[in-house]
Amino acid sequence: MSPEDDVAIRNLLARYCLTLDVDDVDGWVDCFTADATYSVYGRTFEGHEGLRTMMGGAPGGLHLGGAPVVEQADDDHATARRNLLFVERETGTRRSAIYDDVLVRTEDGWRIAKTRCQFIVRAGLADRPDE
Repeated sequence: MSPEDDVAIRNLLARYCLTLDVDDVDGWVDCFTADATYSVYGRTFEGHEGLRTMMGGAPGGLHLGGAPVVEQADDDHATARRNLLFVERETGTRRSAIYDDVLVRTEDGWRIAKTRCQFIVRAGLADRPDE
């Protein structure tokens, strides 16, 4: 992986967190390809409209993303695995998760094509956090 690609992917994943922290849904959606899929809470949301729908029901808060492990498959495809701690703005509730991403190079730079979020729970990883 070139240093430029590594920096671009890490910046994309940082932008993912920061846009959510400041309630910039359009900026967050721009981190994804138009046909992206996002799997969380046992559901899969598809495309930019699906992502906007998902965010319409999501609480706001702080997204603390750990450094990703990025592996480039070829010149235009990579994967990333990253951890995240979410602190809900209203209640202070904390949830920790692992994200598995598929990334693609587009005309606009690297974007997320697929994301799966699994929560870190007492038994390991799960599609839903412990309640």
